[in-house]
Amino acid sequence: MMTSVLCSTLLVAGPVSFINPTNSYAAESVVENNTEFSVENSRSTANTHNFSLVNVDTSIDVDIKYTDNTVTVNTITNGTEVHTFTYNELDGFALLDGKIMNLEINEPDFVIDSEETLSPIFSTFSTPSDAPVFVSPGSISFSEQVDGVGKIVTAIAGVIVLAKLIGVSLPKKVIETKVSDALTLIGLGTAITLNTMSGSFTYGLYRTKDKFNTGYPGSINQYQYKFRYQDMAVNSSILGKSMNIKFDEVGSWWFQSKPQ
Repeated sequence: MMTSVLCSTLLVAGPVSFINPTNSYAAESVVENNTEFSVENSRSTANTHNFSLVNVDTSIDVDIKYTDNTVTVNTITNGTEVHTFTYNELDGFALLDGKIMNLEINEPDFVIDSEETLSPIFSTFSTPSDAPVFVSPGSISFSEQVDGVGKIVTAIAGVIVLAKLIGVSLPKKVIETKVSDALTLIGLGTAITLNTMSGSFTYGLYRTKDKFNTGYPGSINQYQYKFRYQDMAVNSSILGKSMNIKFDEVGSWWFQSKPQ
């Protein structure tokens, strides 16, 4: 069940946004012939996101829908193979093709009085005064039987967009690019033998070093730390092949609770 972040009243310090929305990665594995995927026909609205992943042998149409409490990912591979991922925050279950998916959500703990750990992106020899302080890790771990690239895409995309309900929202263009990167990196054909894919979407909760004025004079919690998410990544494996994809995006700062 979801706790911590979802149970807090979030006062956003400005609109949620990310920087570096289209940074790519350098694949460390050798991509097999004809397995590199590209993104085509990308379209989106506030609550939908559609795109196709295409290579010389395969076309996977991806349809994502968001509501306040649910996410749904539908895929159609080569016009025939259909898969669906759904997650409903109210019951806490993820379904893949109508069956409960092996998925575990571990949200960060808001432990802000512990010993400070500065962000690893900064050198300990020259630490800026405004360097973010690491608070706690978070993850969405999963394990599922898959037998084709369509089901792999459905599961990975589902886990990534599920993070939106926790507050780890990624730009739509980044989602489609990273799913394409993951599929290219594992270099599998359309059909594979039934096998277990396991992994996790990981991220870190950070806070400011100092407290800030929320803009509510006289409030008992007028001064608070700001929080944000960063260090997002997908680490997964199937058939001895690894998908280790890092996201360069950094979330905007927000206050944990509304001043009273």
